Amino acid sequence: MQYHWTMIELFIYMLTMSITPGPNTILSMANAAAVGLRKGIGLNIGMLCGISAVTLIAWLATSLLYSAIPQAESIMKGVAVIYLAYLAIRMLRAGTASSSASSATFIEGMLLQLVNVKVYLLALTAIAAYIIPMDLPGVQTALLVAAIPAICFISGLVWAVGGSLLRSVYERRKRLFSIIFALLLMWCAISLII
Repeated sequence: MQYHWTMIELFIYMLTMSITPGPNTILSMANAAAVGLRKGIGLNIGMLCGISAVTLIAWLATSLLYSAIPQAESIMKGVAVIYLAYLAIRMLRAGTASSSASSATFIEGMLLQLVNVKVYLLALTAIAAYIIPMDLPGVQTALLVAAIPAICFISGLVWAVGGSLLRSVYERRKRLFSIIFALLLMWCAISLII
């Protein structure tokens, strides 16, 4: 039963982190609004490649750390709890975010991920706090790790397809969305402690 709750918490965390406004979602939305989804898809594919590279690096680094230092799990879970709480508080205080783009490319999308702290923290937290502690067979672990960039890609596409519709709905109800996302993040943080 604990395994199922951990999986649910992992997917809530990944979805919350990837669908909330950040550099990827806002650039994806603005790019699609400026040049259309078909012409702008290269940006999203570039983001997918960049997120995949960052996730692979995070998985390798976390796995090495866990095998070299057995106490790393407790330390990394503690960092994850602090980070999740920080995100929840920050989300409640979030201001209006807006961005504009004329036409972003595959390379720009990929390079954005190499400097996108949100992607690094998403991958590290998901892997260190949820995936590795489940101690699953290699194929299942690899599939869960692969789910990180897949969910990020889908979230970017949702923002690109929704474009200005999602933006207007989010900005009208920003406080409500911020509270919901913050509560979901706090739930994930508390579940790591229990």
